[in-house]
Amino acid sequence: MKPFEIKIVFLMLAFFGSPFLFGQNTSETKKQVTTSEDSYLSVGLNFISDAVYMGRKDSISAPYIFPTLTYHNKSGFYVTGSLSYLTKSNESRVDLFLGTLGFDFSSDKFSGDISFTKYFFNNDSYNVISEVEADITAMARYDFNFLTTSLTFITFFNNGGSSDFILNPEISHDFVSISGDFQISPAVGVYFGSQNFYEQYYIYNRFGSGRGKGTGQTTTTTSTVVLNERDSFDLMAIEFSLPIWYVSDPITVYGMPVLVIPQNPATLTVDSTIYEEDLENVFYIVLGVKYKF
Repeated sequence: MKPFEIKIVFLMLAFFGSPFLFGQNTSETKKQVTTSEDSYLSVGLNFISDAVYMGRKDSISAPYIFPTLTYHNKSGFYVTGSLSYLTKSNESRVDLFLGTLGFDFSSDKFSGDISFTKYFFNNDSYNVISEVEADITAMARYDFNFLTTSLTFITFFNNGGSSDFILNPEISHDFVSISGDFQISPAVGVYFGSQNFYEQYYIYNRFGSGRGKGTGQTTTTTSTVVLNERDSFDLMAIEFSLPIWYVSDPITVYGMPVLVIPQNPATLTVDSTIYEEDLENVFYIVLGVKYKF
């Protein structure tokens, strides 16, 4: 799967994660790494068991089903649209629309991608990135045969005018079947970033004047909510993933279990009271199928 498609699959969830991708930016089987000579249209249907971003999540799970529609031009330009349907009991709704415009390229063992994504979250969303309005993502990837490395840089534009900078280096190794139609790519990545988006999430979904009702907490108005590390560029998470693909043109089936170990819990000042996060390791899965015309 091309890097931009993984990004859509794993970032829109987190998102993504985050993204959509995404192992958030891993290639599909080696026979599909190079840019297609023809333009194409693809549709996909995906599931993520929880919305997790850099090890951060809401106090209740946020499972999504999200269809995607992508047009990819042979020049490398592409456009993608998607909606995410929240399947949590008593919270069923379309929680997010997003659109992405980008450009990807590849040359021998090197590939890259740059894109702009606009998010439209439901007013009741409790997704941990529900206050992110847009992002710019740039990714570079190099295949050393025995090892693949990638570096992803993301800029978040948040509600309230703040922004965040996120850096995600990753290494993986591809195990490909002789026929080239099946691949497993165990990967480990780390996330560095600032947390203004996370402060906005707390303001609107946990302690503040909130628009979200999904946290299971009574929403009240407070004088101030400050995440003390919001501007610090820190190690946020270590992530282990196992992307798996099976390709039988024109259909691709994929899945990915993920274990995230969050780092550097935040401290928040709510009025005059200080809270410290109690972060736990998070496991979630992503499943999907894609059809290319």
